Amino acid sequence: MSGVRRLLCRVPRAAWLCALVALANGLAWSLIVPPFQVPDENAHYAYVQQVAERGTVPRQISPEGPLSPREDQMLAALLTFGVVGHRNNPAPDTQVQQRIIDRLARQNLSALGSGDALTATANPPLYYAMQAIPYRLTPGGKVLDKLEAMRCLSALIGALTVLLVFMFLRELLPDTRWAWPAGALVVAFQPMFAFMSGGVNNDDLLYLMSAGVLWAIARAFHRGLTPANGALIGGLLGVGLISKLTLLGFIPAVALALAMLARRAWATDRRAASRGIALAAGLSLGPIVVYLLINHFVWSRTAIPGGVGGTPAATGRTFSRAEELSHIWQLFLPRLWMRPQFSYDPLWETWFKGLVGRFGWVDYDFPGWVYQVARALGLIVCALAVAELVRRRDTLSRRLGELAVYALALGGLCVAIGVESYRSFVTNQGVFEQARYLLPLLCLYAAIVALAVRFGGRRWGPAIGATLVVLAIGHDLFAQAITISRYYA
Repeated sequence: MSGVRRLLCRVPRAAWLCALVALANGLAWSLIVPPFQVPDENAHYAYVQQVAERGTVPRQISPEGPLSPREDQMLAALLTFGVVGHRNNPAPDTQVQQRIIDRLARQNLSALGSGDALTATANPPLYYAMQAIPYRLTPGGKVLDKLEAMRCLSALIGALTVLLVFMFLRELLPDTRWAWPAGALVVAFQPMFAFMSGGVNNDDLLYLMSAGVLWAIARAFHRGLTPANGALIGGLLGVGLISKLTLLGFIPAVALALAMLARRAWATDRRAASRGIALAAGLSLGPIVVYLLINHFVWSRTAIPGGVGGTPAATGRTFSRAEELSHIWQLFLPRLWMRPQFSYDPLWETWFKGLVGRFGWVDYDFPGWVYQVARALGLIVCALAVAELVRRRDTLSRRLGELAVYALALGGLCVAIGVESYRSFVTNQGVFEQARYLLPLLCLYAAIVALAVRFGGRRWGPAIGATLVVLAIGHDLFAQAITISRYYA
């Protein structure tokens, strides 16, 4: 415990302040967004309810079984699926509707359902076991009270994510202190991240663990591969893998980082490097192996349910490896000579516009001009970041290996998303991809901002950082305004 206390004492006060800002913003979003209007929140709530009420994980039922009477009837009273996907339908706001909701909340309905948690059923249970704590601590059986308590925990997880983003920038750019809070605060006010932090979704824990892995890698590149740093990388990756299997996309980047770090440390301290590698491998593989064994032999679920390991069922389309590769490429990059896989431009429509802001169950967004302004500002920020890299090319040349690790993390995550996107399309012709799936890269998002700030030097850097933070605050407030208009106007 003394080691943990010392580590916490080394966290700069500015990092805690950035985390506090993120917590306040996440809590604000948790109050603004109506219940169950965060993507798949009904399914994630059902999973938590299953863990808290029965002490077991959900099981797949075909056709999908009902949720608990307590949740299903509250969803009906809230007119949830009359609001989801219908941007002109507001949330219930009349006195009659409120009396129906209040009367239902007082009824002692069963909290036990069929055992199916819909789209969340196949997920690993770590996030849901954590959320079972506020669920159980909230007195009474009111669905909305328990949901808000769970949303508060998600906001806290979001705050810790921003803390780790700050620490990542501290390791990445150790000589540019004014860039650290700028990058972290821009993340804290990133509307899609704040929106997700205000809801119940296991992506929140994925964001935290992804930021942790990237921070641990940056720390090891800066301070060397010690047993403690190896354990940190492996432990965070291992916990991340049992948070959501999407983090499998980070494994190649982690392997490359460990190989480079081991090569660097081998000549000076071979024993420490060996222990670091062993701890990283054991702590990263151990949790996922245990999870897979329990998943198969205790819970009788498929080896790797959902995630990138799912095998598509036949629906009239034939699975093709070549088509899958083309699908993944076109999901993120220009089509070139390939046969078109999309009738739209995913890079613009899905990823850029989605990261700028597309909220609810992807059913409302900003006015069109906002995306044009965001593109112009984004190009300016990226240009400043590139200019900073060019200006520091001598330093960059010595850190190309580290840069390659971050690029591989980006590529690996895109492949993980693309594989699931293609298999979802083959299985049910559905659109799987959403911009929130890129938020495990929040550290790299913040790094672009920090590099742009650093380009200004000591004279102009703080001013650039303050400007970007003010723009981020305005962006977030605008997103909250359109959310209020969407649900309550």
